[in-house]
Amino acid sequence: MTISTNKVPETLGSLLFESANNWGENLALVLHERDKSEWTYQELCDNSTRVASYLITRGVRKGDRVIIWGDNRPEWVAAFFGSVLIGAIVVPLDAQSTSEFFSLIKHETESSFMFLGSEQLSRTEDHTLETMLFDDLQSLIKPLECTREIGDFELISPEDIAELVFTSGTTGRPKGVILTHGNICSNVEMAGSAFDVTPSNRVLAILPLSHMFEQIADLLVPLSGGALIVYISTLRPDVIFGAMSRYGVTNMGCVPRVLELFADGIKREARLQGKLGLLERIHSIACKLPFAWRSKLFKDIHQHLGGSFKYFVVGGARLDPLLGSWWEGLGVKVVQGYGMTEASPVVASGTLSDRDHSSVGRPLPGVDVIIADDEEILVRGPNVTAGYWRNDTATLNAFRDGWYMTRDLGYFDSEGRLHIRGRKDNMFVLANGMNVYPEDIEQVLHEDHRLTDAVVLGLESRGDMEVHGVVLTNDNELVPDIIRTANQKLASHQRIVRYTAWPDATFPMTPTMKPKRTEILSKILEMGSH
Repeated sequence: MTISTNKVPETLGSLLFESANNWGENLALVLHERDKSEWTYQELCDNSTRVASYLITRGVRKGDRVIIWGDNRPEWVAAFFGSVLIGAIVVPLDAQSTSEFFSLIKHETESSFMFLGSEQLSRTEDHTLETMLFDDLQSLIKPLECTREIGDFELISPEDIAELVFTSGTTGRPKGVILTHGNICSNVEMAGSAFDVTPSNRVLAILPLSHMFEQIADLLVPLSGGALIVYISTLRPDVIFGAMSRYGVTNMGCVPRVLELFADGIKREARLQGKLGLLERIHSIACKLPFAWRSKLFKDIHQHLGGSFKYFVVGGARLDPLLGSWWEGLGVKVVQGYGMTEASPVVASGTLSDRDHSSVGRPLPGVDVIIADDEEILVRGPNVTAGYWRNDTATLNAFRDGWYMTRDLGYFDSEGRLHIRGRKDNMFVLANGMNVYPEDIEQVLHEDHRLTDAVVLGLESRGDMEVHGVVLTNDNELVPDIIRTANQKLASHQRIVRYTAWPDATFPMTPTMKPKRTEILSKILEMGSH
């Protein structure tokens, strides 16, 4: 593990100013394909302090809640830092949030100001909050003076709240996770210890900034190390690869689904060129060679990725070890981590020199992780939230003797690496007493390249629980054989008893590309099964 010797500041404002002092004229943020906006570290700091001054003129004070609702762009980052500089509490919303969810969160937080994109403005009829559009931000703040001293702002302590990050609210009341400056900055330092981020890093940021994984992996850790962060205005493949090539992208944070889509694209192109068999043969040889040699064997693929790409940082969902190994065979490192919003969010991670794709790595320095008797993962540390916004019941239920109960099931191997079994809420028990972990079955299903996606549920039938597979594929006639093939590989208690061919082109997904199990279950109960 590479341990950073630079201690990260204790507040987000101090992190911003220190980065500007260290790398002022270096490029910090770029928006590719939309006016090609480019901000240096000093420009980011100056624009953020102007946003802070603007908020003060509009009556926003320390402790007030400020909503940020829109797509990734430099203005989003300036709105974020401008808010926390004056001690306001950021309430980030996913760009795809509904107007109903926005109204709910606005009411729940009693917010006094919001930043939003033009698309989000058109999505809501609620105009009771004072608003600044991202498109107008630079013109509105330009007349204002910027400051070059963090001391010009009200003193902010590590104990002050920086963000309220809300759950999606698909089931029950949304919970607002309280994260302090100290929570977040400690996680920046912890996560930064796994990677030697320097000004030579060029980060492609494609996940929503409203999610803590993206904030840590692709914003705050890179900024603390002087890296360049590249945003894109669309997820079209040509734009993604164009940005990677133009800026020499070296790494990116993503969810496993993105890795899968990239891999499918490479295989599809090889198939169109009649070279898929050749790709597979060379890949099998490459896996036996020293890692440094592999990129030379796949020079064309690396050029397609921009020519400088080195590694993915994967989180947000379970990684199929075979998928991780496939990318490693191409000479691209895949580092898997684990966390949750309540931990700001990273709890454990592999490193560039210590990667095991069957595990999520070792706990970060300063984070304590234990496995309870029922296999639930319990976490504590300076990065862990103190609780939920105005929800004492949820806070009480989330902790046991000072440990945060993750609801995830896992174990440590003999090397001290953490392995995730699945969600406690997803696990179900058969009539014979056997525990079934849906994630294990889904992993086997995903080995079949004839399907697009799959979800496994426990459904009651004649008083007993049964394993039910929900399969998404381009040809529903293939589904029976897909199920048979999977069942041949599964233990007897894991075998799929009934199945449903999903009728739509995609599953309903969270912003981090996890299937929404509750919505899928509701649809299955309506449809029936085979």
